[in-house]
Amino acid sequence: MHKVRNLTRSLPDADPVEGPAPTIAADLALAREGQVSFDRLVRDLDPENLQGESLLPGWTRAHVIAHIGYNARALARLVQWARTGIENPMYKSAESRADEIDLGSTLSHTGLTRLSSQEAALLEKAWTNLPEDRWAYKVKNAQGRTIAISETIWMRARELWLHAIDLNNGATVQDIPRPAAARIVQDVLTTWEGRDGHYVRSVATDAHANFQPVGEGPSEPASDILTVSGTLTDLLTWATGRGHHGVVEINEDGREIGRAPAAHRWI
Repeated sequence: MHKVRNLTRSLPDADPVEGPAPTIAADLALAREGQVSFDRLVRDLDPENLQGESLLPGWTRAHVIAHIGYNARALARLVQWARTGIENPMYKSAESRADEIDLGSTLSHTGLTRLSSQEAALLEKAWTNLPEDRWAYKVKNAQGRTIAISETIWMRARELWLHAIDLNNGATVQDIPRPAAARIVQDVLTTWEGRDGHYVRSVATDAHANFQPVGEGPSEPASDILTVSGTLTDLLTWATGRGHHGVVEINEDGREIGRAPAAHRWI
């Protein structure tokens, strides 16, 4: 079976992140677990609190649930693209995506619960029915980046685990499986380097692992490289723009310089 490329690399002399390169089966399991957890949070949410604030500026909890439902539908379009070879983008435009989520946020608690679970089931079916020889087929994500269709499974898992926290209904970053947390940190660092030329290395003090972008990074000067340290969950929280607690900047000798600067925009 085709394997999803593992983007995690260790810094010199650092312990690697635990586990083999993730496979499609492992990513599917992570997405399924994330969906079960997310749906449980939605079911447990008091219908009267649907329009309460989420942890995402400008979005209610209902917006977050609608986004998760329609994200599954959008990814299913990419799977159809891979299966048929006929281009089928995730969204017609950023505006249409926003309008869809706004409209979905007006659904009842029952409607949103059904949207989340049913669209997830349809996406799962699309993945399951995709021929093995199509997993390497290239499509474009919502940002226009070319990806193998196999990457959509990890994309979905990442959305589920992060937005479960954004629901502001009891889930915390500690609920994210540690292998997934490590991959999210790696994703952020790689995005920063490739998109912004912003090179960051992270030292996870409790995971005995270091992370850096997959590119070469700046050759000179060394001051262009930011090195930060913290627990894995604190690094994830900081890197994804969901908090600043516990992450510090360190020098080449591993000594603390001070509080880490505010993280760059990720997505």
